[in-house]
Amino acid sequence: MNGLRALEQQLDWNDVRFFLAVARRRTLARAAAALGVDQTTVGRRIASLEARLGVSLFTRSAGVFQPSRAGRGVLEAAERMEEAALELRSRAAGEEIATVRVATTESMAGVFIVPAVRSLRTSHPHIQVTVTTGWAQVDLRKGEADLAVRLVRPTDPRLACRKLADFRLRLYASRTYLSGRAAPTSLAGEALIAYEEALPLGTRHPFARMPMEGGALVLLSNSQQVLLAAAAAGVGIVQLPSFVADSHPDLVRVFPEVEEAYSVWLVVPQANRRIASVRAVSEAIAGEFRRRREPRPPPRVRRPPRDR
Repeated sequence: MNGLRALEQQLDWNDVRFFLAVARRRTLARAAAALGVDQTTVGRRIASLEARLGVSLFTRSAGVFQPSRAGRGVLEAAERMEEAALELRSRAAGEEIATVRVATTESMAGVFIVPAVRSLRTSHPHIQVTVTTGWAQVDLRKGEADLAVRLVRPTDPRLACRKLADFRLRLYASRTYLSGRAAPTSLAGEALIAYEEALPLGTRHPFARMPMEGGALVLLSNSQQVLLAAAAAGVGIVQLPSFVADSHPDLVRVFPEVEEAYSVWLVVPQANRRIASVRAVSEAIAGEFRRRREPRPPPRVRRPPRDR
């Protein structure tokens, strides 16, 4: 640890920004684009940092930069400096930042975040919101967003979280697809529509763990709007969040006994909790989830045994 702190004292934050960009994006061109400078500037700053430290920070092969053994040590120190810089930004912002960046999925953005921004306009018209969608998680500790609405609860103590809702993934098909036939009893022989990212091993299963053997994957996409449109057009069976598909007039649920539960979390870096605009956006989002929360099924009533 002492060696790491000594290394941090040798690093200049301006050089660290360039080092981190190259370490994460692997090429000078992509790093330059992220930093808003030209490629030559990035290469010069990396060479200057290596000369000052007296080590090679990257191995180069066909224009691709991989952190060397020394570079991996510098990366740890650089990320600590980055976190400190982000916390400093949060403290300096005090009670206000003009634009709050929200990261979430496409479905939740359309159903929950956009209505939340609409209600926010009434009470906080000066706040601008930038919404980024996608399955890949942004790194809140590195300042890639100010808050996130996620499907996974974080374990990092530097991130504060609160549960927004419990939802379910269910299977749906259009009335056109099901017309003139018996309800399906398995996915065998069925046309299937799936999230592209859900197919690799280890990620969320695209059909609530149902066996897919014998089914034909006819359409893959990383866009929920595409999957929803395909299902409504009668292309095949798809798994969708219940809050999306249950309100669609052309879709009906298939395999009603099959569903997969999941929770949604609002995640904010601890340092950002002090910023008034971040708190305002967080409360607007939480309020929208409360208004649209799915009703829980009524509890089962146990009937007293009959007298014999």
